[in-house]
Amino acid sequence: MRYIIFSKINKNYLLFFTYLIVSIIDEICNRYGKTTGDIIEIFHNNYIYSISDFLSIIPIIIIKIRSKDISKNKLIKENTKENNQDSNFGIKYIYLDANAKNKKKRRKRIIIISIFDFFAININIIFKVIFYKYYFLVHREGLNSIILFSIISNYVLSILILHSPFYRHHLVSMIINLLFLTILIVLDIINIVNGNISYPYIIVEIITVILYSFEDAFAKILFSIDSISPYNYLLYRGILVNSFTLIFSIVFIFVELPDEKGENSCIFSRFWKLYEDKLNILIYLIKFFNDFLINLNIFLIIDKFSLIHFAMASIIQNFGSLLISIIFEEITIGNFFLKFGIYFILIIFALVYNEFIILNFCGLERYTQLFLQKEANNDIQQTIVNNNDDFFSEDDNIKQCEMVNNKENLGNDIIE
Repeated sequence: MRYIIFSKINKNYLLFFTYLIVSIIDEICNRYGKTTGDIIEIFHNNYIYSISDFLSIIPIIIIKIRSKDISKNKLIKENTKENNQDSNFGIKYIYLDANAKNKKKRRKRIIIISIFDFFAININIIFKVIFYKYYFLVHREGLNSIILFSIISNYVLSILILHSPFYRHHLVSMIINLLFLTILIVLDIINIVNGNISYPYIIVEIITVILYSFEDAFAKILFSIDSISPYNYLLYRGILVNSFTLIFSIVFIFVELPDEKGENSCIFSRFWKLYEDKLNILIYLIKFFNDFLINLNIFLIIDKFSLIHFAMASIIQNFGSLLISIIFEEITIGNFFLKFGIYFILIIFALVYNEFIILNFCGLERYTQLFLQKEANNDIQQTIVNNNDDFFSEDDNIKQCEMVNNKENLGNDIIE
């Protein structure tokens, strides 16, 4: 008996690999980009992130052009069928569009999701303005415990909002993940004591992760119930979020904020400083396209798989950040191997939770999709066998009755 079973791999699994690649590219851009320490960097990065959603119009146009060609061929075939059939019997076909009835609900969901995304993007600006002296950016690898809040919020929202099933292998996987994530929390506490991480930054990251988790959960509803593609969703979100951002930015035209030297001025008059170094032009251009690919990867994973699968993708993302940190010598060898081992275990049990790996012992395999499918197939085969047995038993009864009748007829013939 095999104690570990691997599920079949399909092309959708490549989304996790591409998400790792684009996350690594984002980390490299963050390290090669020249920073000024001014709050305008946060504004600028937020603008790039939100405007990048408009790139979704490119795949939407491509899909529409391809669908038009397909629909033309279908229309020609349908017209030929209608001409060959008698369709003038006074029968009127009624077509009800299910999505048309739910347009209002769909719009509300998109607006709610856009509000979550807007606050998740811009909450760092609010905290930076309030806690100017105590708020400073930290690389993803430097803040370890945020992944804990990401995983927990995804687990909880998946169960409460999406009503995802929760079985024994889910519980075991979650407990082991939480145990090893506590080690990362201890490392963060040490960094806080040493002054390497600011309290406002941690609060911002926790709130941001929770807001994004709510957005992802409602996005899954849009994909599943309203049949909206990730491309269309990004376009709708881009329109709404950028509209909110425009209104939000108008306020700062009339507010003077201090720069890295403490001198107050309008932030929009200082954007030129970001492009003094010509390398930043290339970096920001790469980030613009890469931010779109990151968002697209996130929602394709949520669409093709589930919210919990994206929790596993976020662990892979942090694992990629860890690899970049050792390349740039931002972490000691001891801490690297400690975190490497923790992330490796987290990824393994995330695979167990999402049933990419099935533990075939202690009943952990009982409610996995693979074994439920096997039980269903066995039930179907047993039903077919029982039906065949009933069919053959009826045939045997008929044959026996015929034999008895033949014997009786034969006896009557002899008597006569």
